[in-house]
This record gives sequence, structure tokens and C-alpha cells, in this order.
Amino acid sequence: MLKSIKISLKDTLIYGLGNIAVKVVGLILIPLYTDPKYFSIDQFGILGILEISALVLTACMASALPQSLTRWFWDKEYKDNQKGIFFMTIATQLVVSSAFCMLLIPISGKLSILLFSKTDWSRVISLVILASAIQAINNIINTLMRLQSRSLLYTMTNLFKLTSVLALTLYFILSKKMGLEGIYLAQVIGNSLVVLFLLGYTLKNLRVFFDKIIFKSMNLYGFPLFLGNISAVLLNVIDRYSLKSLSVLKAVALYTLAFKITSVLKLVIVDSMKLAIGPMMFKRLDTPDNKRFYSKVLLYSSFVMMFAIVGVSLFSFELTKVMTKSKEFWGAVVIVPVLALSIFFINLKDFSVYGLHFAKKTRIIGTIVVLSTVLSLVFNILFIPIWGITGAAIATLLSQFIYWIACYYFSQKVFFIPYEIRKIIIMFFCGAVLSFSSLLVNGMDLLPRMIIKTVLLASFPFILYLFNFYEPIELQSIRGFISKWSKIKNIKSNLSSLKGITDEL
Repeated sequence: MLKSIKISLKDTLIYGLGNIAVKVVGLILIPLYTDPKYFSIDQFGILGILEISALVLTACMASALPQSLTRWFWDKEYKDNQKGIFFMTIATQLVVSSAFCMLLIPISGKLSILLFSKTDWSRVISLVILASAIQAINNIINTLMRLQSRSLLYTMTNLFKLTSVLALTLYFILSKKMGLEGIYLAQVIGNSLVVLFLLGYTLKNLRVFFDKIIFKSMNLYGFPLFLGNISAVLLNVIDRYSLKSLSVLKAVALYTLAFKITSVLKLVIVDSMKLAIGPMMFKRLDTPDNKRFYSKVLLYSSFVMMFAIVGVSLFSFELTKVMTKSKEFWGAVVIVPVLALSIFFINLKDFSVYGLHFAKKTRIIGTIVVLSTVLSLVFNILFIPIWGITGAAIATLLSQFIYWIACYYFSQKVFFIPYEIRKIIIMFFCGAVLSFSSLLVNGMDLLPRMIIKTVLLASFPFILYLFNFYEPIELQSIRGFISKWSKIKNIKSNLSSLKGITDEL
């Protein structure tokens, strides 16, 4: 099992590099997006609505095809026909993406009226639709790279796309003065370049094939997940739609900025771990120590997640002041700890839900996420009129907590895993106290404030030690890790050792 964890860590670091680049580009552009010379605060709010609309569109177009590909790619019965399975999947995605574009682009003006009560943004919405359609195709190819453990190719592709999108975005905004239209034109071109860049790899892994029985089975498996995916995306974006309806665009702008800061945690940590560990979760399904492996994955990923949450929450005030060009955005800081803590439950949900996947109970997943989304809408309607953006953040936290609890409960019923819940509860409350403590010291001068925040962050693992959080073997491994990596002169050989990690599956 230790070898599996080492492999997971190695791949997480590689995937994380690509995902870090995604957020670095996003963070680089925040000063531009918050600069009054180029965008008003209301336009930043509109950008927030467009971004979440793109997520909804991509989820609709994907139709749970990536999950179906993942499930059938490793099925013992079809392992010799992986290229055919991939062909059916990407061919279906091409048809679905094309159909969405032909249906939605002609009515982009009506969609603009629906979202913003005016037709001014119809051209931008058309670009959003096209970019989402191409991204859905890219997602299928990305899934194949993950299934084949092509983490380096995956990361290089991401870096290529991001540098292209960044350069094009800066060109269209700074030189061409295209505003929001320039942002999404850059994404259309960037996504298209990725398709061309991976064309050789894609064709190499294709074999023309179609089987009605397999196709039907994949769709029966995927349809509940499709409903679940849509509801999951809505669960993550309904807060901003609710703010748009119940408040003003400035509130959407502040919430969007806080969400962008905290989404670093999801993309860089949660998504990277899922990309690296997800295929291994299925590979280890029939191994003797699989349940202990699953339990430790949840615990260790939660530890990494909470440490990062505490760090982002503590230093969010400084990050906001550095990144934004206007003091109007500084009010977003108050909801960063709440949104950050909601991502802790997203991570718990993403790993504890595998029991339902193993048991092929995908309909339960769909039902849970639909109900969670409905609850999120109810919470937003109740809390936003009272507490504004803080109410929206609390609604998100409660919704994600309920989502995890439901997934955990039903997963344990069909595929029990001895998770270390006591430790996770201790971790959450210790991390929450440290995260909210940042709001108490933000009024201090810079130097003492930074010293206190740094000490609070460093204290997190030691506070857990006081609660007997670590097992003896874990303490021994930590000491060995520190001893090995603290020797600067051996850094090259230590890095080289990562290349030799293998595992018997």
C-alpha cells in the first residue's frame, strides 16, 4: 500500500503542476480584470456569471461521457478493446458538442436577455458556447491521458493551453480593447489549439468501432451520473445565480473574487488528487488491502486539504490587496474562510463516494446531488436577503456538508470502508478555528500580522499531535521524510528516486 501512496503522491505532484498553472494564469489576470481602466466592478460580476454558465454548458455537453469511459476502459471484459471504447466515446462527444452549438448559438441574444436583461452580451455568449463545446471534447482526451497515466503529457498540454490563452487574452484586452469578448475568444482559440496539438495522440488511440450493447450499457451507467453532474455543477454555481437574482452585480463580483481565491484549493489540490488517484481507486478494487488504502487516501487528502485551507484563509487579506486594483474588492475577504471550508467537504465527498461507483449505484449519486442542489437553492433564498454574500457562502458550506454526509452514508451501506472519521472531525474543527482567526488580526500592522499568521499556520500539524492524531508508523514516516528531504546536497538523488516508484496492482 505504501508504494501505491507514493505513486499517488508522485502523480498528484505532476497533475498539480498543470493545475497550479491554471490558477497562476487566473491569478495573474485578476489585477487586469479588477482594473477600472478595463473593467468595471459590474463587468467583473458579469464575468462571474459567464464563467459559471460555461461550467454548466460543459457539464451538459459532457453527458457523463468521461465517467463512462473511465468505467468501461478498465472493465476486464473489454480491456482488449480500449481503442474502440475510446472511439465510441469521443465520436459521441463530437456529435453532442456540435448539436449544442447549432441549437444555442442562434439564440444567444435571447440567452443574453435571460441572464442580463439586455442583448449586449450575445456575441460573448456565442463564444462561451463554442469554447465550452471544444472544452468538452478536450475533457474526453484528458480522461484518456489519465487512464493511461500520461501525467506528464497531461501537464505539458495544460501548460501549452494556458500560455496560449494567457497571451491571447492579454493581446485581445490590452491591444485590441475587446473586453469580455476578448477573454472568451482567447479560450476558443486556446481550446482549439489543444485539439490540434493532441490530434496525433488521439488518432493513435482510436479504432473505428461501435457496439449497440456496449453503447447502451455506457449510457445507462452514465445517465444518472449526467443528472448528477449537472446538479453538482448547479450546486457549485447556484450561489452566484442567486446573488444575481436577489442582490446586485457588485455582490456577484465580490463573491466571484472570493470564490476565485478559494477555488485554487479545489483545482490545485482536490482535482489534482482525483486525477492522480481516481484510476488507482478502481485498479485496487480487487486487492487485499484496498479498504485500508481507501481509508488512508481520504485521511491524508483531508490533511493536505485542511492545511491549505488554513493557509489560504489566513493570508486571504494580503492576497486580495496584492491582486486587486480597487479597494472595492477588499470586502470579499470576510467570506474566504467559509468558502474555503466548504471545499474540505467537497474533497471528502469526492473520495467517499467511490463506494457507490464500485457498487454501480450511480442512481443514488444522482438523487443525492439533485436534493443537495435543491437545498442549496433554498438556503440561498433564505440567507442572501439577510446576510448578503455571507449568506450565500454559508449556504454553500451547508450544502456541501449535506452532500458529503449523504454520499458517505449510502456509500458505507453498499461498500463499507473503515474511514477514520474521528480524526477528520478533529481536523475540521482545529482547521476552522485557525481559519477564522485571520479575521481577528487583519486590522494589525503588517509585520506582527504576518508573524502571527505564519505561526498559526505552522502550528496546525502540532495541534493535531496533541489530539493523538498520528499513528506511530506515521510519525516514523514523517521523521524519515524530514531526514531525507532536509539534506539539500541529496536533493537531486531524492528527486531521481521518484522516477523509480512502481507498484504491483
